[in-house]
Amino acid sequence: MMESLRIAMVAMDFHREGGSEGRTGHLVAALAGAGHEVHLVGARICGDWDSRVIRHVVPVVGRPKWLEVLSFIRRATRTAASMRCDVIHNQIRPYLPGVVTAGGGCHRFYLERVLPEEIGPVRAWMRQVSLLHRTILSLERRRYHPGGQTWVIANSRLNRNGILQYYPIPPPRVRVVYNGVDSARYCPENAARFRDETRRRLEIDSKSLAVLFVGGNYTRKGLGPLLEAVSLADSKGERLRIIVVGGRPGPRWTRRVAALGLADRVRFVGHVPDPERYYAAADIFALPTHFDPFANATLEAMASGLPVVTTRQNGVAEIIKSGTNGLVLDELPTGVGLAALLTQCGDGDRRQAMGRAARETALAFPWAATAEATLEIYRLMREAGQPDLVADKRC
Repeated sequence: MMESLRIAMVAMDFHREGGSEGRTGHLVAALAGAGHEVHLVGARICGDWDSRVIRHVVPVVGRPKWLEVLSFIRRATRTAASMRCDVIHNQIRPYLPGVVTAGGGCHRFYLERVLPEEIGPVRAWMRQVSLLHRTILSLERRRYHPGGQTWVIANSRLNRNGILQYYPIPPPRVRVVYNGVDSARYCPENAARFRDETRRRLEIDSKSLAVLFVGGNYTRKGLGPLLEAVSLADSKGERLRIIVVGGRPGPRWTRRVAALGLADRVRFVGHVPDPERYYAAADIFALPTHFDPFANATLEAMASGLPVVTTRQNGVAEIIKSGTNGLVLDELPTGVGLAALLTQCGDGDRRQAMGRAARETALAFPWAATAEATLEIYRLMREAGQPDLVADKRC
């Protein structure tokens, strides 16, 4: 058993909203529960954390954003150096030498490969040349090089491949550790508790099939093609409804829903503290994303016993056997392609069989396994030699 470690978790923001942030919360709880001394080093630390966790709020320059990043790196470096930690574990971005969980993927990959599809090449170029994104890219280049003393936790092979495609990090230092799921909170038994009441509140009758979409970035996560798919499926007599859990839709999306004739078929519920109620109310989960290193909502849906429909560009697709525990679209999401997959879920027996298989798959990914794999990476890094914050000139 590994001795108790003093661990500095480093991030600009600590909270529980979002996939990467939620992963951090589960990891911190597991490490503190195992007796490790966990410190949070961040500009903003929000929400409830284990009472054993020690908080260090780092003052930063608020604006502009690129200067906020630089001021955070400088001050977080001083804070972490004074703590003499055994492990420095960055969350999302490689702020300091040590371990980084690149939950959002490689930023360069996102800017060059994903963003042009998301908002168009011209707008994507304008973001790429902004000082904020140039600062983040510079940070990646400094950390992700052979002598950068960085160990990377990628939450999927998709994520790992994207990092190694752009940066010459020694491959053994880039390790895949899948996210976990709370299979007690997200479980098929929730249907008996929440399904009928939630569907009544959303005005979804018992004969309709409810398709659940969970995500804040509607464009990147594929809400547009999903709306088109439901419109096409409805024209063939399917009784599909969409429940959208995420941010406020805004006029652009309400106009699109109306233009497709789906005003009475789509329910936007915003951010919710109890997503398990909506998994319980749904019959199918769909996230036709253009890019997601590992969309936690997909694994939560699987743990809830739902068949999932997603794309190959979602890292979770690596644990899905298409046709057995879900359905995976290999090409970019389109209304026609998604409609065909949703139609396959129309058969109740097949849908339920995929949901049962999805639940069995999800049970193999507890958060405890994520924590154990992370501790193993800490061990490997310490054996290879601890990064020296004081000596590192790239901070």
